[in-house]
Amino acid sequence: MRYRSANPVLRSMRNQSAYASSTEQASYTGVVLKSGLLLFIMSMVAMLSFSQLMNLSTVPSSWIGLVIVAPIIAFISVIIGMRSLRLSWLFSLIYALCQGLFLGVISGFYEIAFGDGIVATAMLATVGVFTAMLILYSSGMFRVTEMFRRVLFTALLGLVFTSLFLIIFSLFGVFNYGQMMGLIFAIVVISVIVASLYLMVDFDNIRVMVEAGADKRTEWMLSLGLIITLVWLYIELLRLIAILRSRR
Repeated sequence: MRYRSANPVLRSMRNQSAYASSTEQASYTGVVLKSGLLLFIMSMVAMLSFSQLMNLSTVPSSWIGLVIVAPIIAFISVIIGMRSLRLSWLFSLIYALCQGLFLGVISGFYEIAFGDGIVATAMLATVGVFTAMLILYSSGMFRVTEMFRRVLFTALLGLVFTSLFLIIFSLFGVFNYGQMMGLIFAIVVISVIVASLYLMVDFDNIRVMVEAGADKRTEWMLSLGLIITLVWLYIELLRLIAILRSRR
């Protein structure tokens, strides 16, 4: 099966699979198992760091350093894991460990600041959105076309540049507090929507690569892509719930 895509990650996975020496092919079961493993590792590390942070009377400066260092290592792991079929399994695991540490600490910060089970609410919301998107995609009611991918990628770029401009303008005091909070709220809401729709893209990537008979090691790349989107969605939902609670 020949498949051409404008998606650079998907195209990279397909090209690497074409030159792979493994005779085993990717399967839905393999993707599910690997995604489950990464999610389990990330959750365990997050729970450990979260519980330790919640037991502290004060937040040490070293924890703040973890919030900065962990995502940087995770980002580097994503770049290497998505480009190297041979090393994708290793850097997927490194990503899960680092991102789990980051999520545990950042979730702890939000729980301390807002309380009222904000972390549990965000987790349930993430599971709910994931389930809804999976049912919608599996039903065949929603098709991921190349136009959809381009529009979604454009929306993502728009979010990135808008956020950068907002940071720059805030430094010069262009907006007052009310305007700033309104803009942040709008950006977070749109980001939640875009992250939710990107789950559709991840589902479609998995379908395309499995049906194309991709190398079995591609399962790590596909699983990593799905976990990245879930983390993004969780963080945006956490931010959204925090903003809504602060407006009470």
